[in-house]
Amino acid sequence: MNTQANPFLQESAVISQFPGFGPVRAHQLSGYLSIGDDAGGWLYFWFSEAASNPENAPLLVWINHAAEQNALACLFDGHGPYLLDESGCVHANPFSWHLHANYLIIDQPLGHGLSFLSHPRYQPANYEESSQQTYHALQEFLLRWPRYRQLDCYLFGVGQACHTQAHLAHRILDGNHGGQPEIRLRGLGLGNALIAPEIQLQSHIEFACQHRLIHAEEKRRAEALLQDFRQANVSPSPLQRQRANQLAKELELYIEQCSGRDSQDIRLPPGRAHAQLGDYLAKPAARQALHIDPRALKPPPPFAAQQAAWQESSSHLFPRLMEKLKLLFFHGECSMQGNHHGTEAWLNTLCWSDAAVFRQQKRETWQPYGLPAGQFLRHNQLFHLIIHDAGLRIARTQPACALAMLQQYLTAAEVGEPQAR
Repeated sequence: MNTQANPFLQESAVISQFPGFGPVRAHQLSGYLSIGDDAGGWLYFWFSEAASNPENAPLLVWINHAAEQNALACLFDGHGPYLLDESGCVHANPFSWHLHANYLIIDQPLGHGLSFLSHPRYQPANYEESSQQTYHALQEFLLRWPRYRQLDCYLFGVGQACHTQAHLAHRILDGNHGGQPEIRLRGLGLGNALIAPEIQLQSHIEFACQHRLIHAEEKRRAEALLQDFRQANVSPSPLQRQRANQLAKELELYIEQCSGRDSQDIRLPPGRAHAQLGDYLAKPAARQALHIDPRALKPPPPFAAQQAAWQESSSHLFPRLMEKLKLLFFHGECSMQGNHHGTEAWLNTLCWSDAAVFRQQKRETWQPYGLPAGQFLRHNQLFHLIIHDAGLRIARTQPACALAMLQQYLTAAEVGEPQAR
């Protein structure tokens, strides 16, 4: 490892306490990982060892799903060991995912969230470049703390992060075969995945109609926008493809405006911000405790891949992943974004060895605690789960079910069958 490329190697990454909480109980780390030897930028990370048996628990790597968010949104308001209340106090999360896994959050893409870059030329232009930077950062983490390299590794994320996950999984598999230090990748968890816009965008209209969010005239307007998107999206003209992305965003915004509902959770009004996290990070003591560099607080540059999010399809990456890895597609049923209708339509277009058998499976009731909490399909290494009464952020809206899902998915590789029916 090059200390010139990453001067943070000389600093302690151990977290000892949080303002508003006190001393931490588990072994936790945070700081910055480099993206390469040219010292072009640094990705923020946060890590907690598993609460029990960390030597054998898997390594779960969470990839952020939105460039405007940061890793601490997961740490304090989702899967992490802590919950931040409106008064700024931090409480232990009884449904934290670190109960079953060594939990690593990487703040990507470079230049967003709490990550930062030294020059705009290092800003990733697409998801492939972003995944390469994340791969280097993950390798650096495992070089600095090699005891976690021997563990089975799983990549998790939601929404647009699934593009990065798919590219990163390919990077890891190629690196393992190409002589790079091995990362024992075993599977992916993809929540409300946005993978194939040419297929999934149609399901947003269907979802809105099914839930009576739009009426007949509004549906016709939405379908007209969809048709314009499809025509622009197949054009070789860069200007037309840029217009396709604008049309897709316009369609999503149009449905939100017509319905008065958040596309990530239709039970809520749109535009709900998490102001308490920003207020908490405004405290110098909090930034110091979490090892946040002051350069990370500057306004981020536009993320080129996100600007063209609806132009990119990662479908071609998945047949290989389905043959080699254990894949979990999970959905909060109240999220229009990446809803299960679109994922089912997309899965029906893919070709892999078990495709025909998987499509013959019947959906069954999922009962993690003895009561119906969702529906699932499974064949061999492919899982498809719908969680009732949950939005995009299932760990916030249904924390117990989210934790049960994780535990059952991780142990299914060992026992060979789902744990709950």
